Amino acid sequence: MKTHFITGVAGFVGSNLARTLLQRGHKVVGIDNFSCGFRKNIEDLLDNVNFVFYEEDIRNISKTEVVYDAVWHLAARGELYWCRDNIDEAIDINIKGTLNMLEFAKNANAQHFYFADTSAEYDNIKGEENYPTTESDAPNINTPMGYYAITKMAASQFIRSYGETNGIGTTLFRYTNIYGPSMNLARDIPPVVGSFTNKFFDGEKPIIYGDGSKCRDFLHIEDLNSFHMAAFENRQNKKDSQTYNAGSGINYKISQIKEFVYEACSKIKNDISSEIEYKPDQPNEAQITLADITKAEEEWGWKPKLSIQEGINKTVKNLWVLRNKGV
Repeated sequence: MKTHFITGVAGFVGSNLARTLLQRGHKVVGIDNFSCGFRKNIEDLLDNVNFVFYEEDIRNISKTEVVYDAVWHLAARGELYWCRDNIDEAIDINIKGTLNMLEFAKNANAQHFYFADTSAEYDNIKGEENYPTTESDAPNINTPMGYYAITKMAASQFIRSYGETNGIGTTLFRYTNIYGPSMNLARDIPPVVGSFTNKFFDGEKPIIYGDGSKCRDFLHIEDLNSFHMAAFENRQNKKDSQTYNAGSGINYKISQIKEFVYEACSKIKNDISSEIEYKPDQPNEAQITLADITKAEEEWGWKPKLSIQEGINKTVKNLWVLRNKGV
């Protein structure tokens, strides 16, 4: 049994990570300030004797006398448009907040620091011939360009330096589009699979930003859970710093995702319109995401198991159940 500290524990990824660790017999202490997370995501964990939750901001977390085997820093403001419009606060949360959590990890004598980086670091790589992207393809002189991606890149560089200086192993995850139950659909621009699902069920037109030709690499949360466990099992005693792509290694046009979601919704509810509303692209948004996952496959033996159709079908069914429960 190990003791883990998770920031952003009430978020989509954080709550799934906590649940997975608890199921494997570990202890989990988590914090969240509910700026992006939701209490409902962790309600089923609150009675678990091995789970402790504090409503706290990563910028305010103080020193601890508790020893943690691992710190998982997942908390951030990740909305591209929000970071663009609130750059000072984005820097304060995503960069300064990370520095504070590194100090926390050092004071907690943590053996390893895991960090939620982003595939948005590859956002300005041009040309299909340059995909899939490997972990060494960014940062460089051209990318990243988006404000959100830049804050994550800066945080990543601090993590690598801090870890080496203080003898803490660090592992950074560059997530692609993670989807599944408990996605944050309250955002102004929600994750595409969940957004399409809700719009179809509500009899509204789903929104596509651009012409639908943008290509995205999607990874279902079940596969991300197994990715995280493979990372912990293989990296917990390592003292170096490594970055790993967390994706499926396959991408699809947004227009294709719309068709997959429409088909899954149509199996549940009749007479759904397939009409779409198109809006302009968001500035500095990548046209392609496609992760080279060779590193995780070769070093950990990890591979995603769910196809995009399987993952979308499971997600749509779950969202339908939640709707009928009024959740």
